[in-house]
Amino acid sequence: MPAPRRHRLAALIGAAALSSGLIVPALLDGAAADDARPAEANASALAATRPGLARLLAGGTLGREAIVRLDGRPTASDVRALRSLGLTVQPMRRLPLALVAGPVSALVATVTDGPALDVYPNEQLQYFDTASTGATSSSAAAAAGLRKRGLTGKGVTVGVIDSGCDATHPDLADHVTTNVKLISPEYVNQGTTPTLVVPIDQGPYDNSDIGGGHGTHVAGIIAADSSSVSDGSRFGVAPDASLACFSIGEGLFTTAVVTAFDQILAEPDHYDIDVINNSWGNSFRQFDPNEPVSVATRAVTRKGITVVFAAGNAGSGEVPMSLNPFSQAPWVISVAAGTVDRVRGDFSSNGLVVDNALPAPIGADGHTSFTGDRIGVYHPDITAPGVDISSTCDSVGVIIGPCAPGDNANASGTSMASPHIAGVAAVLLQAQPKLTPEQVRLALQATATPVKRADGTGQAPFWQVGYGFVNLDRAIALVTGPSWQQRLAAASRKADRRVLAADGRRVVRSDLFTYAPLPVTVLGLDSAEYTVEVGRGIDALDLSLAFPNAGTLAISGFEYTVTVVGPDGSTVATSTTDVTAGSGTALATVSKPAPGTYTLQVSGLYAVSDPDTIDSDSALGRQVTLQAVQTRKG
Repeated sequence: MPAPRRHRLAALIGAAALSSGLIVPALLDGAAADDARPAEANASALAATRPGLARLLAGGTLGREAIVRLDGRPTASDVRALRSLGLTVQPMRRLPLALVAGPVSALVATVTDGPALDVYPNEQLQYFDTASTGATSSSAAAAAGLRKRGLTGKGVTVGVIDSGCDATHPDLADHVTTNVKLISPEYVNQGTTPTLVVPIDQGPYDNSDIGGGHGTHVAGIIAADSSSVSDGSRFGVAPDASLACFSIGEGLFTTAVVTAFDQILAEPDHYDIDVINNSWGNSFRQFDPNEPVSVATRAVTRKGITVVFAAGNAGSGEVPMSLNPFSQAPWVISVAAGTVDRVRGDFSSNGLVVDNALPAPIGADGHTSFTGDRIGVYHPDITAPGVDISSTCDSVGVIIGPCAPGDNANASGTSMASPHIAGVAAVLLQAQPKLTPEQVRLALQATATPVKRADGTGQAPFWQVGYGFVNLDRAIALVTGPSWQQRLAAASRKADRRVLAADGRRVVRSDLFTYAPLPVTVLGLDSAEYTVEVGRGIDALDLSLAFPNAGTLAISGFEYTVTVVGPDGSTVATSTTDVTAGSGTALATVSKPAPGTYTLQVSGLYAVSDPDTIDSDSALGRQVTLQAVQTRKG
């Protein structure tokens, strides 16, 4: 398909003055418009097939940090080539990535003139917790029978990549075997030193969760042993599991995340880690298997480590297309949140209503298409308790806490659901040490039970809650005993058939389109136009649009529309959106579409979004993604 027709400003790298009086500064630092044209053309052409570069070019003009993707582990020659561009460089030791810092023009040159396959902006991420009240404990109390059977995660180590762990808390003190703090001046906006992120091993009993509290709460859900109280009411899911904590800071950036994964991979025994929990992420966008976080999670999974991710907290109003992009990878376990009574948490992020996507690289100009009916990648895998969860509290926490020494606090979010599954995975691996990461996920999916909708009525659909609510007893029974591999494979196939048949629709074709919006836009200046060919016998053409939003503030705050023009030139559908919902999503449907070419017109009206400011990148997102899916009944 040809490149989409876009407002020219969205494709330019150079400067332009908008008719409204707002100015989009030049993206090539220090270069006059005339002098920049050859570089603009070269970079624009490369950006069509390099999603990281496209995102970088859509950002602001300040000197910034980025992550370059190479064709292998960084070599001395790669480092010299990057430094020759005027960049500060920190090569990863095991991942095919390098952290770099410098002017945008030099970052672009890593691809145009250097060794990089692509270059991705360093994004601020977000923890997926929300304030909560009440004293509902985690579902760990229901695992008392498993503890009596000795199924407590003993001999299994869970890595926690988060704000850190307060290993002075009595419920955690005996479990934290590693406590690493990743130090970077970016967390306090102090610029960049020659070393971008410094891992510091603080030893097993220090508090690396200074100023956060999020990681300590997560760690307790996994492995608290109730030493703080005499009534045994504060057990985590796997109270005998060991914890390896990696503090990536209170200001959470991609550079710290990939450094934590690289630190794990660089150790000969990977700190004995079997499972890694990740209760953080970002706004929805098209899945990119080549972006740094996906590269890192795939690398540790190949080492036999099960990776668990929070699905995100942007699902208010049951809107689709709000899933954490890092949880979309099919090699990780994506976790939605529910109550202990198996009701979906009303904040829990969702996938696509109908999806047949494969984990393929993003196509040219951000367009990727898939044919055939299958279970795609945009969905949670499993649901676990994440509403009003009581767990260990950091004595100096700010995100969660502070609390009196040895006390607990309540929080909600998929941040709390994800460590439930990390703890479950630890117990499963104790029960059956031969499980691969894929088999852990399949066992949870195959044994899950139904989840009610957020309003408590009816059964929540797959795109909201995955295969259902975790059932650890059933999962253990499935992966133990004679012929467990064969039974697991059969149960997994049965669960897949159930999911595929549930919506009564067969996907014929889906198209995904992605672009990075303008840093500054008003009056619908940020726009795009795409076309799709609709075949005969199609029952519905469904459109879903994800756009920059203030989901972390529980509102969208922005308005985007999709206008669908039919083969005869008439408007056949216009999208609807809810600016009060917690995610930026617009939806439209064409029922019984006539065969022919349909034009999809995307138009945005939203305020200034400055990607050089910390809050805007994380809260608002930096991608517009459109899905057009054609289905038949059956």
